Amino acid sequence: MHRMTKPLLAATLLLLASQGMSQGKPEAILRTEGPMVGIRLNKNHTQMAFTDQKGQSLRIMDLATQEITEVTPHRVGEAFFWSPDGNRLFYRELIRDKKDITSEIRAYDTYLNSNASIDSLGGSSGYLTLDPRDYTVYVMHEKGIMSKRLNFPGERFARWQKRAKVDQGRFVATQKSVLWLSDLGLTLNALPDDGTGVESFDISPDGKVIAWATQSAHIYMSNLGEAPKLLGRGKDPRWHPQKSILLYSAAREVGTKIYDYDVRITDTNGEGRFLTNTPEQAERWPQWWDNGNIIYTADKSTDLWKMTYQQDLAKTSKSDPNDSMKL
Repeated sequence: MHRMTKPLLAATLLLLASQGMSQGKPEAILRTEGPMVGIRLNKNHTQMAFTDQKGQSLRIMDLATQEITEVTPHRVGEAFFWSPDGNRLFYRELIRDKKDITSEIRAYDTYLNSNASIDSLGGSSGYLTLDPRDYTVYVMHEKGIMSKRLNFPGERFARWQKRAKVDQGRFVATQKSVLWLSDLGLTLNALPDDGTGVESFDISPDGKVIAWATQSAHIYMSNLGEAPKLLGRGKDPRWHPQKSILLYSAAREVGTKIYDYDVRITDTNGEGRFLTNTPEQAERWPQWWDNGNIIYTADKSTDLWKMTYQQDLAKTSKSDPNDSMKL
């Protein structure tokens, strides 16, 4: 059964600025009626998905019209991602019915403005994890690991959905830890971190490296399931679409206590620099926009910010786009 969603009023948005921004100076480009959490851009940067502060009410904003559509009112958390063609949003919602919980795997088509059911799992489940090498999605649940090739019911597979051969193994993210699935699915190992649980994660475009943030704000990286490397304190890692560099919300600390977050760019060796320095405003969920530009929001803020940065000053941005992700 397809579930149609209703657009929310675009009038709740206030366009602040869009052009003529000065080099290195962040400026707000739009404002919503409530905070935007976990923002994710589609491939062409025409649509932006986000949730509310409770990880509920998954919504999509059309960045051309600023119209917002609610995809589901249920809890989604970090369990959503855009399809590689940028037209569909895949997500896992948790449905509570008295004492029972069901995990619904669904897809939303931005062109058809419709939802389709992919699968239904009894009980709670982990994050949806997309392997970009063959576009298969994995999710841990009470009876094991479910895997499905991306599909939208009623349509033929697109070119980007054609299966590729993957021999090395795969990452599967859960709320407790990041797992490495190898030996054709016969071996499953939890990658060690600080043990506080996974808050967010991102897999590199070549599918070989994962970066994840724990609940206690430590960012780790693993190459093909090898022992994780601690990158630093922070949240919200996001890989560059071509280069082996990361954006993330880096922690500002006094001793071991975090008092703020600013956007940082870094390579896989942890060498990089801060792009922002805004006391009393915790920048969160940075996204690559285009050459020399990023967007992000701030914790509990209703503004979306855009920033131009000097690529030639960042050692981390000089990586060869053809280089494989390496640790």
